[in-house]
Amino acid sequence: MHSNLRYTYPPVFTVDAAGGFPRQHQAAGIEPPPVPCWTLPPARIQAKRRGCGGMSSAGCLLIMVLLTVFAALGLGAYQIMRLQTELIRLKQEINPQPESITPERLVGQQVEDKEPKHAPAAHLMGQTQDNKSKTLKWESRHGRAFTDGILYRDGGLQVNETGLYFVYSRVEFLSKDCKPRDSLAHIVYIKRGERLLTLMSDHREGFCQVGSKQLWTAGSNLGSMHQLRQSDWVFVNVSQPNRLSSDHQSNYFGLFKLP
Repeated sequence: MHSNLRYTYPPVFTVDAAGGFPRQHQAAGIEPPPVPCWTLPPARIQAKRRGCGGMSSAGCLLIMVLLTVFAALGLGAYQIMRLQTELIRLKQEINPQPESITPERLVGQQVEDKEPKHAPAAHLMGQTQDNKSKTLKWESRHGRAFTDGILYRDGGLQVNETGLYFVYSRVEFLSKDCKPRDSLAHIVYIKRGERLLTLMSDHREGFCQVGSKQLWTAGSNLGSMHQLRQSDWVFVNVSQPNRLSSDHQSNYFGLFKLP
């Protein structure tokens, strides 16, 4: 026969001999019945802890941080676009269009191109002489010969601008015979009005051996700076034009204006 352990024995009261209140005694080894517990209050507390639509406070904080970051990025992109637009506008103001119409073109005036001006110059090459005139004639158009701002006529160069010029000339003599008193003269002079003024000269003697049948040559080079005036004519004279070398590259004459 099994006894029911959950059976509650009736309480036993004792009376204190001193006349106190009666005391109630429970049977030893019997646990008191459990107290009923409801889950409603804990569920309300958990619902309060969930803030944004059922999410925790940490999730709400993360969403707010992300929204702040995206807003900052959008504002930065807008500022960059605005600065780029301002930079393009400033460049257009600093560098105007090259095809813009200038005031001179509006009134019909022609804008002159500022091209560098060449200094007057001339270089003449030797040619065959007639042996009658001591003033030499020159080639002014062919080969390396040219005239730029200088007029050539009848063996002379006319200066068109007053200024400082470098004048130069070279001649070469060639022959097989000579006499004891023969001399070679090479002179550069100018004609200014009715006057003849010598600029440079070279005189040679003893340039060959008398009685020798060997071919001899003698060259003369002149060159220096001179102050020339407008309308001056520059010429070259030699003492024996019949003995000039036939090599045109060995005889030349020219001048050019110095800056």
